[in-house]
Amino acid sequence: MITEIRHIIFSNDELKLVFQSVPVDGFDRSRRITRIQVVEGPPPSIRIQSEAAQRPGHYAELEVESYQLARLIVAYCREKKIPLPKDALKTIHAQGDALCFSIMSTLG
Repeated sequence: MITEIRHIIFSNDELKLVFQSVPVDGFDRSRRITRIQVVEGPPPSIRIQSEAAQRPGHYAELEVESYQLARLIVAYCREKKIPLPKDALKTIHAQGDALCFSIMSTLG
């Protein structure tokens, strides 16, 4: 059997786009994201600091757990038409200040 492994690396800027494009529970997309921090795991998580658009200087922080991250990343990839095999093993891990989404599938 042949195994294919792909890694999609999400930089901080790309993670901001994920959270502004795909809704996450507890986050208002009208808020301006001021900081994203990748927290190493296991499992990894993301800390988002944002500022209210209608209340400048009013900051809030939200932590997004790995199970939520996986769902958001899959939805974002679908939105951007990045192909993901349905039956592939998908994992997330921190890579410095970026997030790595790994896809492992068996071919043939």
